[in-house]
Amino acid sequence: MMSVTSRTPFAREPAPGLPRVGVLVERRYLSQAQPGGMIAALRARDCRVRVIDPQAHAVRLGEDGWLAGLDLVVARGRSWSVLCMLAWAEARDIPTINRRAAIGAVHNKAEMALALESAGVPMPRTFLGSPSALGGRLHDGRSKPLVLKPTFGDNGDGLRLVSQPSELRDVEWPEAVALAQELVPGPGTERKLYGIGDEVWAVERPARFAPSADASPAVPAAAAGGPATAAETGLARYCRRIFGLELFGLDCIPAAGGPVVIEVNDFPNYTGVPDASERLAEFVIAHAQRRAETCA
Repeated sequence: MMSVTSRTPFAREPAPGLPRVGVLVERRYLSQAQPGGMIAALRARDCRVRVIDPQAHAVRLGEDGWLAGLDLVVARGRSWSVLCMLAWAEARDIPTINRRAAIGAVHNKAEMALALESAGVPMPRTFLGSPSALGGRLHDGRSKPLVLKPTFGDNGDGLRLVSQPSELRDVEWPEAVALAQELVPGPGTERKLYGIGDEVWAVERPARFAPSADASPAVPAAAAGGPATAAETGLARYCRRIFGLELFGLDCIPAAGGPVVIEVNDFPNYTGVPDASERLAEFVIAHAQRRAETCA
């Protein structure tokens, strides 16, 4: 049987009308702000929550006991085990947040960048290829410093700044190809847009890579979040529709013509968003209740 972990045992039945929620989560995220904060907020509302760790034990395909009684599954993670079990829940017609296809659409950064470019989202000039091939392609005198990204990286792992294309000849890269984005000139800060459904908040923080002349040391590591601008809200909602996401974040650089999207992520930590855990819990409950009303 699939191992199911829970920080507190089920002491009573959930209140009438409240969903039973399964939280499918990679173990590495259990010590982070989310989904732990959301789980606590759901339990504070008398929701029954089952935390499902796909690494704990093996399970035979077709044995659906781990899904028994659940009204909704919320997933945080991109591992193949999480994605497979999310698809499993959907095959049994259990609602999921985010859906497996939505997470998969932003898991592969190259495909994500292609979807953004095809949809006309403002983004840096972006290239795909081996470092040596990129070096040959970009010797046109127009290229700015480049940020190399692994295709399946997350949490900022594996990023590398290359000051000029000639440096690419000496880059050792763990994958056959790299995603390369030109560094966007900016104020030394970036805007993180956090979305829960159609609600959007903005948090300003120092840019990871910024031209030294533009760097601003006055910005704290994570400023308090607040309402996004109209342009940011419209952009975030547009990106949400492109990928079909419910819980998401956008990394953006402020530019003269408006925000430039660096990448889109599924279910972030919502650092700096006021009452994030409570907002997440309310969204999850409302989502499950709407689904129940539709199926009634």
